[in-house]
Amino acid sequence: MIEFKKATVKKIEKTDEYLQEVYLEIEHPCKRAYNYIQMTGLAKPGDVVLANTTACTLNLGTGGYHYVMANFSIDTSKELAEHGHGMKLKYTPNQINVLFSEEQDSPLHKKFYRKLDLKGKLVFMGELHSMIVPLCAHIKYRSKNKKIACIITDHGALPVWLSKNIGLLKSKGLLDTVITIGNAFGGDYECVNIYTALQLAANILNMDAMIITMGPGILGTGTPFGFSGLELGFYIDFCYDKEAQALYVPRISFSDNRSRHYGISHHFVNIFKELVTRPVPIVLPYMDSRKNRYVIEQLRDSELLYKHPVAIRNGKTIINSLSKYGLSPTTMGRGVDDDPEFFYALGAVVDYALM
Repeated sequence: MIEFKKATVKKIEKTDEYLQEVYLEIEHPCKRAYNYIQMTGLAKPGDVVLANTTACTLNLGTGGYHYVMANFSIDTSKELAEHGHGMKLKYTPNQINVLFSEEQDSPLHKKFYRKLDLKGKLVFMGELHSMIVPLCAHIKYRSKNKKIACIITDHGALPVWLSKNIGLLKSKGLLDTVITIGNAFGGDYECVNIYTALQLAANILNMDAMIITMGPGILGTGTPFGFSGLELGFYIDFCYDKEAQALYVPRISFSDNRSRHYGISHHFVNIFKELVTRPVPIVLPYMDSRKNRYVIEQLRDSELLYKHPVAIRNGKTIINSLSKYGLSPTTMGRGVDDDPEFFYALGAVVDYALM
């Protein structure tokens, strides 16, 4: 069930074009909430709101924030006609109307009758949202004129407005457009599914590179296939069949305390062992001899060495990319100094693609 409570906005702590952080007068130990402006309108002090308090009551990993479900002090109905007739979060109390790029009212509608052509396009699959910043930075560093689209799936945070990474990249000119698919929403463009998102990015907007990932908040259960990045295994085969230069970013860490994510993650291994049927290159970064042997043994034990070609690239040049653009990304709270192989793996995949 959903736990919700009525509250009053005491003050606005932060506001940007899409998202507000508000402080509430509410009967709950947690007093902060996110307000998505395009869903519930621009909040101001004194507004009476309804807050979804479920995650904070359960102490789940939402960063200690409630979510504003409704603002009783403003009339949002005037905005409806401007946002299309497609629905995301369908048949839930939070369903929101959007303008799908494919729908009849869209100026792009007729362009979707073309066949998808990915020949020569770069497509990167990344199972963690934290991979976006290093990937975009390194692509632009290696080839500044390449246009990059990020396709956000619905296996992480659904409102793309929550992503600080995307906001940062766009502010620095390192990400050209964002497309949200499925029930994810809030991108520069909305699409129904991965096929039409790739059509839009590659053939209509003429992007050179596409990064497919999900929003913040990947889900993992510790089981071989119960994680939210699994869909990428199906996508990479599909893109490979469409003649894209499709690559899956290996998740490598020697700083993660969990054995299933030590070396090359079991997520990567299980996807490549059970789902990926095409001989997609596995690209690894330069590592010290011990770490290199460890990862190679993991691939050998999984029989992936016999199924997929393996390439090794420097990858460490990603440090130059991050430095040039003044970026200090983290993954699971760890930066480049704490978890270097994670970032080197991202650099190696881009180095391989742009060799």
